[in-house]
Amino acid sequence: PVGTVLNVACGVGKIGMEDIMKGIWPFLLAEVLVLILLILFPSIVTVPLHWLTNN
Repeated sequence: PVGTVLNVACGVGKIGMEDIMKGIWPFLLAEVLVLILLILFPSIVTVPLHWLTNN
């Protein structure tokens, strides 16, 4: 889905894929960082559920 949206954004904005990739690097890096944290610490996923069930 992300690739399709990038292609549409390039077409609508009439800019190259290189230009749009420069803008999304920080978001892509943040997404990969969150994925790595979830892999290393899987209990992070259940923390909100734990907070809701203790109330």
